[in-house]
Amino acid sequence: MTTRGRPAYEPSEKNQRIVEMMAGWAIPEDRIAKVVGIDPKTLRKHHRDELDVGFAKLEAQLAQNLLRIAQGHDRQALIATIFALKARFGWVEAGVQRREPELGKKAAAQLAAESAGGSSNWGDDLVSVTFSTN
Repeated sequence: MTTRGRPAYEPSEKNQRIVEMMAGWAIPEDRIAKVVGIDPKTLRKHHRDELDVGFAKLEAQLAQNLLRIAQGHDRQALIATIFALKARFGWVEAGVQRREPELGKKAAAQLAAESAGGSSNWGDDLVSVTFSTN
């Protein structure tokens, strides 16, 4: 009896090294899969650890480089330090003003109704009428 379709994919040590190396170079998964000769879904299924390790190594190298630059004493060091503080530690610039959320239709109508005529001088020139009772 013959089997149909492609044979099941078995990851080799060579493919594991290739996947980890390419993931460490930030090459997209679909291109890594094409080099290895498998579908991207199969790549993620069989090489999840290699993809994660490669990405972690890349992230570590970038962080190390950023921190090395940030330890300098020039403009690049200042920019690298500011970026690291914002990205990793959530720092924000003091001068940044947060935008107030826009009012909804009902809230805007209510505010308009409450402030209607407040700044106009309509009716100021009307003569007051007094009635006398005799």
